[in-house]
Amino acid sequence: MKEKTTATTTTTTIPTRNADDDYELIKVLMLGDYKTGKGSVLRRYHYNEFELGVSSIGVDFVIRDYGIVNGKYYKIQIWDANSCERFRSITQAYYRGAHGFMLLYDCTNQESFNNLQFWINEIINKSPNSNNSTIVIIGNKCDLVNDIKIDPIKSKLFCDSKSITSFQNVSAKDSININEPFEILFKQIIEKGHSQTISPKLIKQRYENNNNKSCNIL
Repeated sequence: MKEKTTATTTTTTIPTRNADDDYELIKVLMLGDYKTGKGSVLRRYHYNEFELGVSSIGVDFVIRDYGIVNGKYYKIQIWDANSCERFRSITQAYYRGAHGFMLLYDCTNQESFNNLQFWINEIINKSPNSNNSTIVIIGNKCDLVNDIKIDPIKSKLFCDSKSITSFQNVSAKDSININEPFEILFKQIIEKGHSQTISPKLIKQRYENNNNKSCNIL
């Protein structure tokens, strides 16, 4: 049975831009055990909605406008990598080009917290830029106050031991603290100067050149 809830959103004004304008792209991967609620957290953040009984399948992503920082226009690409056992070996291609990572665990599931080290190791082994990557950790389902298994102090100590500066308990269901960890992650990435410049004009030109070459061969 599916139940859908929505919450009030705060609209941010995005400047009018041409489709061909260059922009900076930030790629973020959401990682964590199956049923930690990665898809629900992303859905709440991006669409401001929550739907019971819905889980992501495989790898999904969203792209959203972020805005102008220091004269540069940013877009955010957020990947939800579903990591049930059959998807746990997420290919290295998804890690390539990632500027930041959001690691999730379930506040009511001790094993999902214990497995954070597995996901940190995955980043180290599969991300070419792991030494410079930005990581935040969030514990989802904090609304289930009677079932919480992981003390926030323990989570904070774990983050400190890994030099991870940001930890937050959140609830996708009740829309608690959802925006904060995303904003912290994006700001830290931008402060480090980590992004990829995308030029739609150049991409279009290359596409047209390739098509012209194909036509000449024919």
